[in-house]
Amino acid sequence: MIKEILQYQDLDAKLVSIEKEIANSPAKLTANKMVEYVKSAQKTLVSLEQNASNLIAEFDKLNEQYQSALKDVDKMTKQKLDSMSVEELREKANLATQINSNILTIERNISLLSDKIATILKDFEKTKKQAQSAKLKFEHNKTEYLKFVATKQESMHKLRAELAKVEKSVDKDILKKYKELRADNKFPIFVPLVNEACGGCVMHQPRARLDELKTDKILECENCHRIIYLPEYRDK
Repeated sequence: MIKEILQYQDLDAKLVSIEKEIANSPAKLTANKMVEYVKSAQKTLVSLEQNASNLIAEFDKLNEQYQSALKDVDKMTKQKLDSMSVEELREKANLATQINSNILTIERNISLLSDKIATILKDFEKTKKQAQSAKLKFEHNKTEYLKFVATKQESMHKLRAELAKVEKSVDKDILKKYKELRADNKFPIFVPLVNEACGGCVMHQPRARLDELKTDKILECENCHRIIYLPEYRDK
């Protein structure tokens, strides 16, 4: 009983090793990083585009104010001053000073906004180029990853065929339990008793449970849920 499932597990271990090799291949890891980078870049581009849109709207508003102030100046220059009283001239002078101050403020704000817009546009183009570069890098590494996987397909196919053959001689209940733990990424699943402890998580097994193990030949670890077996029964 133990011999068959351990033979099955030994074959499965080779399959697990290949699966890990594929999952941790540099090409796949790099491709995954590029996907995350592109997603991040796309969010940045959306944010930059929104900021630019807001700044342009603010720029247009300031420009309207600027044009309005220029019209006020033009209007004042066309007025006849010789017919005005001293008080009216003083009011016009104060108004002209205020208009000039407003124009200077608006011009300064427009200049600041122009710099901000230019910076955002520069960042937008930079991020866009980086995202395009990441996409190309992703495609390259995806191709390399698929080539690498292809080199492993034959070995994996042979192992799966051998597993299917050995599976026929394994107890169905034990195989079911094995596959359940395998699906939980628990490996190895069947482990020997080592110094009265689980060979997987190294948790010491109580005396009562050890007696149960001697009777039933296998025992589920209460801590990691792996199946413990007595080493002396490995080949029986």
